[in-house]
Amino acid sequence: MFRDALKKLRLRASILFLLISFFILVDEAIKEEYVFDPNDLVNPCITHEKLFVIFFAIGMILGLRRRR
Repeated sequence: MFRDALKKLRLRASILFLLISFFILVDEAIKEEYVFDPNDLVNPCITHEKLFVIFFAIGMILGLRRRR
């Protein structure tokens, strides 16, 4: 029972992080009129691109399923 609850929580967290990353791209498209600029990844400041990569990676990692 605890294992099922943990799986549901991981799935919900994964979906939440992926939705946040999607909304970051939408915000970037509205404000900057482009979606993703790889040059902003090397910028020392926090950028939309860095936030997108972080949230997308967390969402994908949480969404992975273990096989036993």
